[in-house]
Amino acid sequence: MKKLEINDFIQIAGMFGIIGSLIFVGLQMKQTQTIALGEQIQARNQMLLDSQLILLGDEHIGRELIDKSNIALLSPENLSEEVRAVWRQIISVRGVTIQNAFQQYELGLLPEDVWRQADERILIHWNNCHIRPIWSNLVIPTFLDYLNSFPKDCVSDFD
Repeated sequence: MKKLEINDFIQIAGMFGIIGSLIFVGLQMKQTQTIALGEQIQARNQMLLDSQLILLGDEHIGRELIDKSNIALLSPENLSEEVRAVWRQIISVRGVTIQNAFQQYELGLLPEDVWRQADERILIHWNNCHIRPIWSNLVIPTFLDYLNSFPKDCVSDFD
């Protein structure tokens, strides 16, 4: 009888050990996801900063774009050819960056508050008729489907 009780005790202790191990692995996975989330946010922020540094490379171009305020609300028709090329590149970089946010959100790696901010930026950009063709040729199909879910109206003339 004692042997059976010791055997049962060993099995129960083994089950607690397995359960404890599973809990530990779960906590490690959560910590790994948090670290990955932090790295993704850092990478996104670095991409945004790098794209803004373009403006500092050429004082004339940078000044013209900075003076215009929000680049997403510009009409490239009102820019010089040289500045228009930089504007297009910035818009392309932002398209990739925002697409990245969309993909991270879809994977559950982007917190809801960060996604809401990105979603607002997406709509501001998508409302510019000059940006739509750039992004349409740049992004993956699932993101393009998301973009096409926005209202079809856009603005092509800005003050």
